[in-house]
Amino acid sequence: MRPLDAIGPASPAMSPASSPPAAPSVAAPSDAAAGTIDPELDRLSLMQLDRRGEPVWSPSRSEGAQLLWGRDMIGPEEAAWMVESLRSFGLNPAKSVLDLSAGLGGTARALAETCDTWVTGLEPSPLLAKLAMDRSKALGLSRKAPVAHYDPEHFNQAGSFDLVMADRMVHRLRDKELFLDRAGDCVKPKGGMVLFDYVIDGAPGSWDAWNGWREEEPMEVYPWTATRMADELTQRNLDLRISEDLTQLHRRHIIDRVRKLADTLTAAVPPAPVLAALKRELALWWARLRVLGNGLRFVRYVAMKPA
Repeated sequence: MRPLDAIGPASPAMSPASSPPAAPSVAAPSDAAAGTIDPELDRLSLMQLDRRGEPVWSPSRSEGAQLLWGRDMIGPEEAAWMVESLRSFGLNPAKSVLDLSAGLGGTARALAETCDTWVTGLEPSPLLAKLAMDRSKALGLSRKAPVAHYDPEHFNQAGSFDLVMADRMVHRLRDKELFLDRAGDCVKPKGGMVLFDYVIDGAPGSWDAWNGWREEEPMEVYPWTATRMADELTQRNLDLRISEDLTQLHRRHIIDRVRKLADTLTAAVPPAPVLAALKRELALWWARLRVLGNGLRFVRYVAMKPA
């Protein structure tokens, strides 16, 4: 695996206790046109509601997230970075990947195109799964990078794969043990599992920030400690090769994209519903930034299944 600092340019690291830069102002213009409502997408949005009874993902939120993170992405780690972080698995046309956090399918399609490998994407949001599959079809990747909806709390073995991956999934689940059982069952002998996730790191630096983060999350979160995560992987007959703290890099990825957002909004102002969703997205990630490095860590786990 190449050194993290060599994977693309990054802004200088910030200390865990340092405050993030001021967020760009996101005020909706009075003449912004309302987005066109697609009944099918609206129906899919209502299939997954947050604690306040609102859709976890809506078409407007998916558009707002892409303004922040880039085309086909819903989180700060770019598709090219994710592909580079998986280089050591030697993905090729003879191998297959299961992505258990497919989102809009950006990483799945990047893997399929860059490594000429086969990727099956599964996504908890019915709306995102639909949008992701539509995008794969439009790009001629419906066979090499399909995306479907699934329930991570109750999913059965999805096949056998050379690599199973998930980004920020485990901390959201109540029954983590079942999820890891099923994910482990999907790994071929000599195959691997890569998890990027949030884990608890001692006592929070600020309980106000910690409680504010949990309140801002659309759904309840149940993070384990880093040690618990490592132990659970080992108990499933997986050889834990890497447990790497990526917290500061994750913070840089978030902050860099927020800084670029002002230029994006200057170039083109989106409709009011998208701006409103973008404000919510920024508030969520601001809450996460306040605890990252102050009680919460972002860790990469790499485990292999013996022959």
